[in-house]
Amino acid sequence: MSLPSLSLPSLVPVTQPRRYGEWRALFRALPTPARDTLPGRYRGELLGPAWFQGVLRWGLGLLGLRGWWGKDFAPGGRDGVNLVRREGGLVRSVPLVLRDGRSRVDGRASLQVEYARGAGWQWRPFVDEVRWLEGHTLLAMTHLELPLLRHVIIPFLLHREPTLH
Repeated sequence: MSLPSLSLPSLVPVTQPRRYGEWRALFRALPTPARDTLPGRYRGELLGPAWFQGVLRWGLGLLGLRGWWGKDFAPGGRDGVNLVRREGGLVRSVPLVLRDGRSRVDGRASLQVEYARGAGWQWRPFVDEVRWLEGHTLLAMTHLELPLLRHVIIPFLLHREPTLH
């Protein structure tokens, strides 16, 4: 079964480098996706300087997502899975759920990626909020639901991969 291709208007050039504060300001202006627009496979892109991306990759590896590649949202817009790169290709790892919530970035209604008990204790505090940057790319903002860390927000991009027919 192939998924319908969604085309939203381009809102901003994705390749334009930005500071973290600019990503946060941009996020505030973007639309929250409807669940039925999400299904598909998305390639992740870490943002920031190379050294910071290296720190993020190292941290993901420590938490069990070595070789993180992106996310796959299932039809129905309720759940999905993280994808990691292994020798044989992409492998499903760390399951996720989609929930409606209130954004830590701007207080608006938000679609959030969270991790259920089956994902492991280390993933329970992580929340990714997603908004459409343009027709095939989501801007995601990650934060931890832990005291003192709730306001540390890390942006990344999720680029929808073309569907194979």
